[in-house]
Amino acid sequence: MKKLLLPIAMILLVAIGCLLAPAATKQPPTAYIDSVSPINSAYGEPVTFQGHGIDPDGTVGAYNWRSSRDGDLSTDASFTTSSLSPGTHTIWFKVQDNDGMWSNEVLATVIVVPRAVNPPVVNSFDASPASIVPGGSATLNWDVSGAATVSINQQIGNVSLSGNRLVFPITTTIYTLTATNTAGTVTATARIVVTPGAAPTVELFPIAAESGYVRQDGYVGPDIIVGATSWLVATQAFLSFDISMIPKDAIIKSVSLDLTAGNIFGSPFSTMGQLYICNQTYGSLNANDYVAGPATTVMYSVAQMPTAPVSSSAMVAAVQEQVDNGSSRFQIRLQFQNVPFQSSFPQQWSEAWQTNPTNAIEFPQAKPKLVIEYE
Repeated sequence: MKKLLLPIAMILLVAIGCLLAPAATKQPPTAYIDSVSPINSAYGEPVTFQGHGIDPDGTVGAYNWRSSRDGDLSTDASFTTSSLSPGTHTIWFKVQDNDGMWSNEVLATVIVVPRAVNPPVVNSFDASPASIVPGGSATLNWDVSGAATVSINQQIGNVSLSGNRLVFPITTTIYTLTATNTAGTVTATARIVVTPGAAPTVELFPIAAESGYVRQDGYVGPDIIVGATSWLVATQAFLSFDISMIPKDAIIKSVSLDLTAGNIFGSPFSTMGQLYICNQTYGSLNANDYVAGPATTVMYSVAQMPTAPVSSSAMVAAVQEQVDNGSSRFQIRLQFQNVPFQSSFPQQWSEAWQTNPTNAIEFPQAKPKLVIEYE
């Protein structure tokens, strides 16, 4: 009987041991965000989310996406939405296994910018010069505001909001600039004419008797000076060119002004901002030719001393207008963007002379050169 009881007892001990052994610990799943595209978008544009989960001891059966700004987004592994609100979203993603256990959340960031209210603005787009001979080059210049993307055709592609590009068209070519944002698309064109043979060109220098400067206080002088005296009196320079040799039926192709020979005194650009090149028909120079207030009829502006001749479509148009009107003169005013304080009394001038340097550019009479190309 004892021999029979011993095996039975051993069997019972084994069974009890199995019952008392701890069950294997279930492990939670792990969530993974595969992709969020795009991570930067405009309001109303679709954003696609893709994720998955792995469970080491089971299967993944549920998913949850949520946003810090918009709350719950989806219970699918992958989805696309176009309704994210503007702002920066922290996106959390988690998965659940077949035992009901949720994973830790993983996160990503999505930035949604508000949709633009107005389409972009092309402030300027031109070619300089607008006419070249075969084998020649021209420069495209542009300035755009409020665009998300800017591109130019003729295999140029995407460009910055403002800039320039040297091009070498072999035939007459129209370049189209396209500016786009979420509110719309605008375009502008610039035409470069390639003409066989060299176009007639004239090189002109200022007429001494008609060129000079006018100070803010009405003083007129023969030197070509622009800026401010040590008395803090603003000075505008005036250049007069004889264009009587250009035929009245001529088509002006390019105009360039060479100001590279100027002598700088002080720091005129840092003190008074940009130098404006303005169109002004003034006849003979007198005190009334000084232009007070903001610059008018600006054809070109520079933020530092030019190292090469400057040109613009506005300069071409201004010369063309004078030629069409049968005028024998093309006249220019140079002034800085900001006008300094003008002293009111001689003693203040004397004090200013001691404390303020001259900030100006002086041009030798024979050095500013105007080059006009026409056909």
